[in-house]
Amino acid sequence: MHTGKISYWQMAVLFQVYMTGSALINIQGPMLAAAQNSAWFAMLLANLVGFVILFLVLTLHNEYPDQCYVNQVRLTLGNVMSYMIIIPLFLVMLYITANIVYGMGQYFTTSMMRETPLFIFHLLILFTCSLTATAGIEVMGRMFHLLMYILLFIFIIMLILPYNTYEITNLLPLAPSGFKPILHGVYVGFGFPYMDVLFFAMIIYLVKPKPGQSINKWLYLGLFFNGIVLSLTILCSLLGLGPLVFLKKFPLHVLAQLISIGEIVERVEAIFGIALILGTYMKISLLLFILDQALSTLFKVKAAHFINIITVVVFLLSLTMYKNEIELGESGSFLQTPVTFIFGFVPLLLVVIVAKVKKKKKTA
Repeated sequence: MHTGKISYWQMAVLFQVYMTGSALINIQGPMLAAAQNSAWFAMLLANLVGFVILFLVLTLHNEYPDQCYVNQVRLTLGNVMSYMIIIPLFLVMLYITANIVYGMGQYFTTSMMRETPLFIFHLLILFTCSLTATAGIEVMGRMFHLLMYILLFIFIIMLILPYNTYEITNLLPLAPSGFKPILHGVYVGFGFPYMDVLFFAMIIYLVKPKPGQSINKWLYLGLFFNGIVLSLTILCSLLGLGPLVFLKKFPLHVLAQLISIGEIVERVEAIFGIALILGTYMKISLLLFILDQALSTLFKVKAAHFINIITVVVFLLSLTMYKNEIELGESGSFLQTPVTFIFGFVPLLLVVIVAKVKKKKKTA
């Protein structure tokens, strides 16, 4: 198991970049397609669902503060059940990691560098992320601290600079097709990014405990901030692009193209691309670390042995799972939510209930 420990603030930073990083590029298209003009509101509702998942995760963490999710399942349901729950969950995490890698590659091959082969982006990002994940949680905690500030600064600038293109009428009508599309948006948001909260449970125990303090409030604040950030990106895209936003897979990239201040600041979408690289890089690095954490803890071997193997598997999956970006969009909109619900949320709920029952029996 990983022996390094990080502070509460560093863990909160990792949680923030983990939840927000790749979602900036991958969630807008599916949410806008599902909820239309109400996508920003659906994102906020999905964020509330994320609080439910985080509550369950932190409930287990409070019961077993020194154990990762794999050992929490093992201590609650037994060794056999831990294999039956964690192995399918591990496969789901592989699938989601490959989706994120493919989404990043698609952004560059459709928006910026169209002639570059897709595998080049996948190879470079995964190679870099595997090296970062191998360095460990302490290195990521220190490094991502600075990168998060850079990412947030670029994000704020990207939303403020095109202010002259914003039209409040672009938000109307708010719900032209009723509440059903909003629920569809919540459904999409549940599968990604908010079921990812469960995966983060693999590394929450790596925080340094402080007497009289708890990591809970930091993670709740981080999740709230994440909902505000993702909703703002969708809201600003709608304000700036209007109906055009539904025709673009990466609306934020198009919004960045509209930035024009005199003849000095123009066409700054390359800076936005840098922000997306940073966010995706941090998310994939953490997912590789989490995947290794899950596998090494499940099979009770030394950590970091599986990172290279996992990286190769994710690379192959990212190149072979989809023929085009349409298939990726369909996977994110329809498949990811039921898969994560069945293999992630249901077992999590079961483990929490059993842990509570066991605690009551002990205190009775």
